Amino acid sequence: MSRAHRRPLTPSSQGASAFPSKFKEHLSIAVPRADPPIERSRFSPDSPTSRAFSIGRPTPLKSLPRSRPIDPEKGFAGKNGSSSQGARAQPSVGERFGHLFVDLRGSRKDDPSVPPIAPVVLPKIPETWRVPLDDRKPEALCPCHAKRPPTRMERRYHRVILSALVVFLLYLFVNVIVLNVRSFASSYMAGFRSSTVSSSSAPTMTGVMLSADTQRCITQYSLNAPADPKGYPCSSCLPLLVAVPPNATAVYAVARDGTQFCGLRSIWEAAGQQGEAALEAGGWVKDVKFCAWNGVRCDGAGRVSSLQLTSPAIPASLPAQFTNLTELESLEIVGDGTSPAGSFPTSFGDLTKLTTLHFENTALGALPDTLQTLSALTLVRNAQVGPSLPPSIASGALRSLIVNNEPLTLSATQSAALCSKQLQNCDLRGSGSQACGACLVG
Repeated sequence: MSRAHRRPLTPSSQGASAFPSKFKEHLSIAVPRADPPIERSRFSPDSPTSRAFSIGRPTPLKSLPRSRPIDPEKGFAGKNGSSSQGARAQPSVGERFGHLFVDLRGSRKDDPSVPPIAPVVLPKIPETWRVPLDDRKPEALCPCHAKRPPTRMERRYHRVILSALVVFLLYLFVNVIVLNVRSFASSYMAGFRSSTVSSSSAPTMTGVMLSADTQRCITQYSLNAPADPKGYPCSSCLPLLVAVPPNATAVYAVARDGTQFCGLRSIWEAAGQQGEAALEAGGWVKDVKFCAWNGVRCDGAGRVSSLQLTSPAIPASLPAQFTNLTELESLEIVGDGTSPAGSFPTSFGDLTKLTTLHFENTALGALPDTLQTLSALTLVRNAQVGPSLPPSIASGALRSLIVNNEPLTLSATQSAALCSKQLQNCDLRGSGSQACGACLVG
């Protein structure tokens, strides 16, 4: 800066160090003295005479009229627009610090001791990362987001999962179809049976005509007997149910179950008060599911094949309706010495499939001569049976004979037939017999 452009110091800046400015504008900062004189405002007596800065002590500040223009070269203009160097106002502290900051920046700009600031170099963006503005595809072009093709194992795994899912869906579909067909068939058959039974003159599937009473008994057994088994009219319905032929396929199964139910219930009716209570404790006549009653066994077709009665759950005598159990193969009765008593019913011979007969401690009479099918006969302490056996025993297929603690007298025909046979089991102890082949006697 030339000497001609230097600005002379005003009287107010005497004693303060003035620094020349490197800019075109003549800027200078005057450092105030330690105890500067306080000047009061010449414009308004209410304006403050001093201002507190962050330095901590009051600094005199001269208020400047806003209407007066400021010329950086010539100072403040007077009332008539003229200005003088001597009349120039002293700059404020803010202006001084601003000038000082500018000068310091300008002086450090050319300072060789200050290392230059290295320019910031941005990394070069790969071409594959750049997304053109006109190409607005949703997928990213970054290699890290590129879709990797599946491996061979992954493709095989996906095929297996898909195949298993297809098989499972087919399985569910087939099950739904089968269940629908079964439910439809069962509902159809139930409706058909009910319509067949309820019709008074409708024939069965094979053309067999059933009477109205027979159909009423079948309907009552199907609808009323499960809820009230004791109230079913077995006395009037049993003969009708027995007469239903097997070729009446639509109702024969119901008629057969009703026949067996009434045959077993006759034993409960003949048991007396004590016997009835004992039988009911075993589940008798509580429902029509007689195969689950105590002592009753059925075959695979639901027909009674075995019957075992033990005191006190025994009848007082053998009822005739009991012989309607035509599929019975084994009968075992253990009494109390007095029951059951009486003679065998005349229809006992209807039990044509009976192969095992066991009577113990009963008061039953002589055995009927209709036991050709017996393969095992056991008589123990039956005082009323008598010493003789029916003649049909000798001509039958007997393989086991046990007579204990009751008298037995074999005829010559029976002795020749039974004692000469190789019976699998023969025990005649306590019967009074002296010798009978390989049988145990004494």
